Amino acid sequence: AAREIQDAVSRSRALVALALHLPETLLLEALEAAREIQDARSRSEVLVALAPYLPETLPEALEAAREIQDARYPSEVLISLAPYLPETLFPEALEATREIQKKRYRSEVLVALAPHLPETLLPEALEAAREIQDAKPRSDVLVALVSYLPETLPEALEAAQEIQDVRSEEHTSELQSLTNL
Repeated sequence: AAREIQDAVSRSRALVALALHLPETLLLEALEAAREIQDARSRSEVLVALAPYLPETLPEALEAAREIQDARYPSEVLISLAPYLPETLFPEALEATREIQKKRYRSEVLVALAPHLPETLLPEALEAAREIQDAKPRSDVLVALVSYLPETLPEALEAAQEIQDVRSEEHTSELQSLTNL
């Protein structure tokens, strides 16, 4: 029935709403219906919804995220996929993250990826954080990485101290409490 919906946005919304309730036999049909959606954003929404049930959709969902021209939406897709990605897809996820132009969105994805990254990719995530020139988003990522790369604590503290808003005090006190452990 969802395949009969002509509008891509409406079709993707219907498939997303159904994904949670579909029996295994219909999940593959939903996947085929998603693949027929030309709009990358709408297609990625369905692939993200299917990912927990059909892990084989993860590479397609990553690719769809990279095709989206919107500034914000690729980051939302990557954040949604982070808990489901197998170790083999994290290099591609980091690459897609680095392609995000807006620093704030890029930092949000790096923060979401941090707890799931294989240890071998943590240095690459740290490098991606260091590429962010603005103190606030860079500090957010460094704070997220501190638990996995304790040697970044001084750098994270320094970035937090550069921030000129109220949240910097939160970051700074959080990081300083870590130095006292």
